Amino acid sequence: MGCTATQDILLRCRLACQFSRRIDAIFGFLDMHNFTLLKPLLEPFGALRSQPESDWCGQRKLPASLLDFYRVVGPWGTTYFENVGPVGSTLSVGGNPVCIPPLHKLENFQAGYAWSKNPSDVLPGWKSEWLVVAEQGGDPFILDTNTGKILFAFHGAGAWTPVPFADNLLTAFGSLATIAQAYCQLGDEAFNDWEMTNEAKQQIADCLASYLGDSQQAQDMLSAWEYYT
Repeated sequence: MGCTATQDILLRCRLACQFSRRIDAIFGFLDMHNFTLLKPLLEPFGALRSQPESDWCGQRKLPASLLDFYRVVGPWGTTYFENVGPVGSTLSVGGNPVCIPPLHKLENFQAGYAWSKNPSDVLPGWKSEWLVVAEQGGDPFILDTNTGKILFAFHGAGAWTPVPFADNLLTAFGSLATIAQAYCQLGDEAFNDWEMTNEAKQQIADCLASYLGDSQQAQDMLSAWEYYT
């Protein structure tokens, strides 16, 4: 069934979706460099808090776009246990949620992908320019720090073979949030024996296409993710 969001969260989801449509209607395109547009889209999925570059615990220099995302948007989320701290933004999309960590946890997010026991224990098959910026049940959304593009890969395949997901960070996170909003608005009738109906899949695709302004781009993104296929 759909996510168990409260009525308040559902209302904020709808308002955020309407906000993205108004932006598209006013400007005629999506401003790929304005992270302020992401805030109303991600707000329903966890607290947001501006996070400075000093919160980054890794050795490598982070791309300016990623630092801007944390400074302007700053996924922080809920703290369920004090010894764990905030969990970041948690997007209900069906199945495992998509998790976007706070900046101070981003380096540890690389464990199991780029390195094993510690950052000096590098794992083979992982490119140095790849940085995991979100994950869904162990499947990483990867920022290619050379190109700025976002890739997606399935874990457990024996080798990392990521596919293109989005042209940049803003498009990726905005799209994931839009999908989560659309998913949260689905009723029980959208599911048949826990399988999403074709009508519901189309509803989500239409919402994503409205956000992106391109139905083919929306279909390509959902296909790369293998979303409910």
